[in-house]
Amino acid sequence: MNCKRTSVFTSLRHPGKIMAGLLLTAAALFPQNAAASSDNGTMIILSFDGMRHDFAEKYIEDGTMRHLKKLKKKGAYAEDITTVSPSLTAASHASIATGAKPEKTGFVSNEFHYRGRKLTDTKDAFSATIKVPPLWKEMKRQGKTTAAVGFPGSNPEQENEADYSIYYGDVLAESAYVPLHFQPATQRQPMPESFSRPQEAQLKLKLKGKKDTVLHIVAVDSSNNHKKDYDRFYISDNPAFSNTPAAAGLNQWGKMPLQINGADTAGFIFKVKNSGKTLKSAKLYRTAVTTGLIKGPDGFKEEIIQRFGFFPDQDDLPAFQKGWISRKEYEEMNKNFSDWMLKTSLFIQQAHKPDLLMFYEPHIDLEEHAFLLTDPRQPGYNQKTSKTYASYIRSAYKQADEVIGQTMAAMSANDRLFIVSDHGMEPIHSRLSPNYELKKAGLLQLNEKGAVDLSRSRAYAVASGSIAHIYINLKGREKNGIVNPKEYENVQDEIIRAFQEIKDERKLASRRELLKHHWKEWYAGSHGWTETKETAGSFLAVLRAKEENPYEEIKALDRKQTASTHHPNAGDVVVAAAPGYLMGKDAEQSIEPSEELGSHGGDPARKELAPVFYAYGKDIRSGKIHTSLSTVDIAPTVYKLTGLEIPAFTDGKPIKKLIKGQAD
Repeated sequence: MNCKRTSVFTSLRHPGKIMAGLLLTAAALFPQNAAASSDNGTMIILSFDGMRHDFAEKYIEDGTMRHLKKLKKKGAYAEDITTVSPSLTAASHASIATGAKPEKTGFVSNEFHYRGRKLTDTKDAFSATIKVPPLWKEMKRQGKTTAAVGFPGSNPEQENEADYSIYYGDVLAESAYVPLHFQPATQRQPMPESFSRPQEAQLKLKLKGKKDTVLHIVAVDSSNNHKKDYDRFYISDNPAFSNTPAAAGLNQWGKMPLQINGADTAGFIFKVKNSGKTLKSAKLYRTAVTTGLIKGPDGFKEEIIQRFGFFPDQDDLPAFQKGWISRKEYEEMNKNFSDWMLKTSLFIQQAHKPDLLMFYEPHIDLEEHAFLLTDPRQPGYNQKTSKTYASYIRSAYKQADEVIGQTMAAMSANDRLFIVSDHGMEPIHSRLSPNYELKKAGLLQLNEKGAVDLSRSRAYAVASGSIAHIYINLKGREKNGIVNPKEYENVQDEIIRAFQEIKDERKLASRRELLKHHWKEWYAGSHGWTETKETAGSFLAVLRAKEENPYEEIKALDRKQTASTHHPNAGDVVVAAAPGYLMGKDAEQSIEPSEELGSHGGDPARKELAPVFYAYGKDIRSGKIHTSLSTVDIAPTVYKLTGLEIPAFTDGKPIKKLIKGQAD
């Protein structure tokens, strides 16, 4: 029986459909964009993690990236640009931000070991401090106003704070997809309007390191159609619903902010799904509970939260793979994060007029890691799946192009825009576990519980992408180290031998099959691919650290291969993989098929790993840049364009052919 109830929730009855209302459009935020910009203009650096040069050019040509095509036509572009070694996200972004190579920034990998700690203690580079000042700090020192939104290395808690900073916080709870057990709601004031008796359910939300929260969910029947069809859902962390609750229609997105002690922002987005006609089959999907860091002048944090809400989760690939959410829902979730980063960045640009704005979009990298299926040797490869996965990656580039378009629309005549990426991406078919090899060689020992026994272990590997840093448990350098310094080079030799003796006996694909599918692309002869096996000489380079010459070439592959990353954070031995191989975490066998389909970290000279560089705006010449560039040239060019002193620590040089009025 339907019964009408009155409610103070009337204004929440008809929120917009998918994601509408969660984020404002650029037009709504900035109705007079150009007029709002500062007279001096803003130098904007927009980084798309993992954007491959060849893919971007392909999508410009086929019309997928129409905004980038417009930018390229009016601005400047590079066709010959390389990133640093290793070609990893943290290392590459630190070099973009500083103009210095990894041996100066200290970002030798995405994860590394600090000397003086236990051998297995590692540091996530994304929460570490860049060892030389990045643009947002150095330009601030030289009197400019700077802003950084999500840009790797810009964590405001790590000494390198911009004037306006927004960065990733913690994940307090992973995503979930759980059934909802409804029962008739008890009377409470206020009560949402419903034409059938409201139903209620509860869920306990366990938060890492925080007090658990109970979520109270009320289902209402908002349509006066004489049927019991519950189509509106309200969620609150207050049983009395005394605060305005989160609201969403059936199978529509809602957002749930949370008040968490010690967090600038926190929350999750959610969707109530129901496959039946009653609430018995109702389930709640929610993203991870994420927090964010927001630092700036008084009132800045409150301003961002009021306008844009909490810092959202960036993606949930496991939920898509488990079937919790559809591909469409997965892309909507990614777009929600992308739009949040874009809108907060452009708001800072317009409202606070910084001289420098650097912000970050991660989704191309995320999609390519999961779906770059182009090599017949990759697990699950077939033409149909490869085509489907290619459409996923294309969608990510299209979303990136929308970000570019909105950023260009928000620019004034005095603004400048650099579109950059940290690296490209190459297909992966096999995973090597360096710690398995160390264990097999007796260099790494485990205790009865399977944990590393530091009292007997002489070496430990930290892997990222297609490289691994191997650290020796040296006395006097590592906490409780056991290797006598006199034995240092002998242990290095043992490590090197362990990796030189690896053989891959699997028959991944016949030479004929490889040539049939990609006869122009595969290095069948030069990289030693054969029908029966691949030896260490064809897929690994092993590099030794020395005091006088940090990295000495140990094993020549098909050509010279060296590493440039020497720093106290770097390993005593570095192992670098050839195309198709990934360095993974612990495994029970030497080499196994890779679950990850795309990766990076290897030789930046490989065309698949080439990044992008496009420039547009005031004082930017148009046309192709006819010189070879490196990502370390970006920061010196910014200093030159903004009239600032170029710091002595930079390794790059200003791109003179980019700037109007500069001699060729």
